Amino acid sequence: MIVGIIRVAAALLLTPLTQRHLQPFAHARADAENEVKLILQRIEEDTLKLRDEIENAYSQRCSIETLSQCSRGSFNGCSSVFPNQQCMEADELVIEACGGGGGNGCNALWDKTTSIVSIPSALAQGKDDNPTDPELIETACYTLLAEDYMRTKYENDEIFWDSYNVQPSWTYFGAHNGLFRKLPGTVDEECGNYDPRLRPWFVAASSGPKDVVLVLDVSGSMSDYGRMDLAKEAAITVIKTLTISDRVAVIAFSDYAYQVHSDSGTDLLV
Repeated sequence: MIVGIIRVAAALLLTPLTQRHLQPFAHARADAENEVKLILQRIEEDTLKLRDEIENAYSQRCSIETLSQCSRGSFNGCSSVFPNQQCMEADELVIEACGGGGGNGCNALWDKTTSIVSIPSALAQGKDDNPTDPELIETACYTLLAEDYMRTKYENDEIFWDSYNVQPSWTYFGAHNGLFRKLPGTVDEECGNYDPRLRPWFVAASSGPKDVVLVLDVSGSMSDYGRMDLAKEAAITVIKTLTISDRVAVIAFSDYAYQVHSDSGTDLLV
């Protein structure tokens, strides 16, 4: 509608007058585009700096200093009491198990000075759910060296994003073995079920964009022994591992095969 009004005005008014009226809009658009570019540039620079910190930490994984720091261990979101924990505001994060933001207690606890690690539940087989895999222990050890950078970054992020009236995001690193370190440290909503295979960062790094076709048997025999429920559960598990870069189609078959459609009548291809 605005474009149409401008076109009509261009036909009726003198060119200098029209340009004078449109200049504020052009400047506002240019300023907004430049601001978005600066934000994206900052995010990219922060990502590259974190990469450099992790690479530097990895190069020091066998140093005496690294090994001595690891003797204090890392915090986790299930059993740790954070050294500088505080209650979150409702606009920051609400965890139902911690009060749910209804005034009955803390919305959630977090510590802006401390990072926590999550490890795949399948590898948390040691005492008190600690890892026993040497490589996983080493990863928890050397990534701890990046905590100082993550802490300083969050402090700077609070200042930067406050001008936009938004909360800064977590800084995190995910390793190839599934270990996940993030700051600020927060309590987990559920414990013992962390699975990196369902996290976009792990899926994207391990497989990349892909086209997936799920073929499901929907014949009458699938109603026996809970087969259909198992098939649905397996299909849902596969879909949970997909990212925004993936495409999936569902093919059902009995006497004949057909592509499953959504309720709107379109192909179930996302």
